[in-house]
Amino acid sequence: MKNELEDKILAILDNHQVGVLTSVQGDFPHARYMTFFHEGLTLYTPSGKELPKTEEVRKNPHVSVLLGYEGHGSAFLEITGLASLEEDESVKESIWENISKEWFKGEDSPSFVVIKIVPEQIRILNSGDDGPDTLDLIG
Repeated sequence: MKNELEDKILAILDNHQVGVLTSVQGDFPHARYMTFFHEGLTLYTPSGKELPKTEEVRKNPHVSVLLGYEGHGSAFLEITGLASLEEDESVKESIWENISKEWFKGEDSPSFVVIKIVPEQIRILNSGDDGPDTLDLIG
């Protein structure tokens, strides 16, 4: 069952890059659209070091992502996990190759960072089953 569920999740991740990242700003949720890439179930999204979301992740790594919704009846993912700033240069290079460069001066620009999100739980909603399918990845 877990492999079948992971396959469904990966299919949605493979077909959708734009979603909503919600972090915590003070005591309140702060949501914004982002572009996501994935390696397995781990998500990556480019950002700027000087942007509020980067500081929010540093202060509180708990985030949520919504990804895949295409309208009434379409399945989508609700992902909760822990975010960090990615240090691996090969990951940063890979993300750099796949993004619009209009916001950054260069791959080694001091403003370019990659936020890594390691999921703790992934739910598939609107999948037509009796309820959401849930993949717990901790515990």
